[in-house]
Amino acid sequence: MLIIHGEDTVTSYNKLTQAIDLFKSKGLEVVIKDAAEIDPTSLRQETQTTNLFGDSKCLVIKNLLSGNKARQRDILIDILLKSSGADVILFEAKKISDLALKPFSAAKVESYNINPVIFKFLDLIRPGNSKSLLAGWNRLMVLNHEKEYVFTMLVRQIRLLIQTKSGPSYLKLSPYPKKFITAQAAVFELPHLLDLHQMLYEIDKKIKTGSSSLPIDQLLTQFFLKV
Repeated sequence: MLIIHGEDTVTSYNKLTQAIDLFKSKGLEVVIKDAAEIDPTSLRQETQTTNLFGDSKCLVIKNLLSGNKARQRDILIDILLKSSGADVILFEAKKISDLALKPFSAAKVESYNINPVIFKFLDLIRPGNSKSLLAGWNRLMVLNHEKEYVFTMLVRQIRLLIQTKSGPSYLKLSPYPKKFITAQAAVFELPHLLDLHQMLYEIDKKIKTGSSSLPIDQLLTQFFLKV
């Protein structure tokens, strides 16, 4: 069993994709389920080594440890621990505590957490804070952080802020980062965040289509000046 978790969902999802591709390259069928779709009966069926055609398979379950009601979750975990059938990957779009991971002592666990330096940079996204944003961006470049990765994290942050303004119930974060996102969202108006998201979308489109003569760092510099 492989467990992939952490707040750095960009890297963790890339790792999940790589793991899925690896299983497919070995000829295994990959079944992907969200925990909300699974009940004990269906899970017992899915954890069988092969499908109806006798092909080996891998079962990917998303958000089992963080998204289900406690009683149902415990039953599903018990089934997984007693199963010796299909290969299983648990993917969590947040950091899972050591206590929650304790039952999976035999599993391979990979945790992907956002670099604190990037967190500090993302916290600088506030109206009228362009000077500090540019200084933070330059600091990340001096530390050789990948520009495209920082851009992806920037898009993620704006989306989280929009979700917060739309309603805290939309946020699927641990209490600690949720507290900071909520405080940051309070200094924005929703229309401003939507405009920023549109700007990032336009930058992304220019990068992917090659329709701009400017490199990504200059495009983001223009963006920071408008925050």
